[in-house]
Amino acid sequence: MSFQPLRLFGGQILKAESATLAQVIQTYAKTKQLNKGKELHAHLLRTHYPLCIFLTNHLLNMYSKCGHVDYALKLFDQMPHRNLVSWTAMVTGFSQNMRFSESFKNAGESPTQFAFASVIRACVVIGSVEIGRQLHSLALKLGLACELFVGSSLADMYSKCGFMVEACKVFEEMPSKDAVSWTSMIDGYAKSGDFEAALLSYQRMINDGIGVDKYVVSSALRLEVEVAVGNALVDMYSKSGDMESALNVFRVDPESRNIVSYSSLINGYVEMDEIEKAFVCLLTCRGGGVEPNQFTFSSLVKACANQAALEQGIQLQAQVIKFNFDRDNFVSSVLVDMYGKCGLLDHSIQVFDEIVNPTEVAWNSLLSVFAVHGLGNDALKTFSRMVGAGVKPNAITFISLLTGCSHSGSVEEGLTYFYFMEKTYGIVPRAGHYSCVIDLLGRAGRLEEAEEFINSMPVQPNAFGWCSFLGACTIRGDKERGKLAAE
Repeated sequence: MSFQPLRLFGGQILKAESATLAQVIQTYAKTKQLNKGKELHAHLLRTHYPLCIFLTNHLLNMYSKCGHVDYALKLFDQMPHRNLVSWTAMVTGFSQNMRFSESFKNAGESPTQFAFASVIRACVVIGSVEIGRQLHSLALKLGLACELFVGSSLADMYSKCGFMVEACKVFEEMPSKDAVSWTSMIDGYAKSGDFEAALLSYQRMINDGIGVDKYVVSSALRLEVEVAVGNALVDMYSKSGDMESALNVFRVDPESRNIVSYSSLINGYVEMDEIEKAFVCLLTCRGGGVEPNQFTFSSLVKACANQAALEQGIQLQAQVIKFNFDRDNFVSSVLVDMYGKCGLLDHSIQVFDEIVNPTEVAWNSLLSVFAVHGLGNDALKTFSRMVGAGVKPNAITFISLLTGCSHSGSVEEGLTYFYFMEKTYGIVPRAGHYSCVIDLLGRAGRLEEAEEFINSMPVQPNAFGWCSFLGACTIRGDKERGKLAAE
């Protein structure tokens, strides 16, 4: 192997200064000598030459200018540290290679979602929404747009660049959402002055069971108008269970109350199982000329489900229909759950069947209904229908599925679903999933397997897991293992 520009080093490439090597790489970039550039890069790696960020940026630029953005992207993805030059080199490479989708096709390999997301974030760094749009198109072609990291990065890119319509479209099309994607939307709405949309997104995030961290609270409380701040405080106090403080903030300015503040207060009462106060709040809301929204009804129906308050639940459904929320996915999902917990499975199925394009939330509600009633076969059939409809299952889906298998004695099916949930769907088992498997094996009397499973778990069983194992040991008269569970 020969490197013409490096002969002056007498083959001692390790003694070459980074600046000199950078000039050589720059020469290869200008003259489009990709093969020589790749040879030099390979030689540097073989000889363990310290590739600082300065040299790596030149390699990025060389690959991009030679039309091989696939190589550039792989290198970019491997960089432990990046600076503005790195981001600019990568994005410029994409913009200069307008046929970069063919480059990936010819390479026979697509970029990882993490690398692709990094380049999308680079568009924010250099303020280039046009290149971001090109990357969005490429993501759609490569089938990466539905991936969580790519979708979140696209939504974040559009929102930070002030294009909230595009951000919202990307966000709503994401099959699953995490705290990062929700925070991007909340922050984007807040910065664009749409405070009501920001807080509605905040409430939707809470209703979806996404944990609130300091960044989300910061975004919610960054809203710079009194009404929005007041609503955020009501919601914050309600979520922490301090209903007295929430009510004090709520009463400060009656003129500024809107559906967001009412919904936050109602949801707080629901979480505290104070259903009567929640319904009084609804009456006050309507008496004050404020119309309830889908989140208001969702919270109240949830309260009826938790307390099996069928009569009040039926009355609420009539109100849901009156206000045209009966086709809302989230409201309908909670109704499915409510009727299931009240023992009216036919009503649950009927409500579900009337949902147009049910989301994973609706499917999970129906799965849960079948699971808690021990209808394992119906749960398995529902899961097959869900997957067949193109809806991607999430962690909650498998909790319901495993519960259904446990209650119906479908041990082998349950174990199969547990082991392929990560392999097929990339869902890492949590303590709840492990506990469901303990319950599955315990109910079937396979206590030795259950004990071995507990010992092999990377996490400790939660209270449900230990109680399930203890109960199974008690029923089977296994005092030794029962003592282990009790301890």
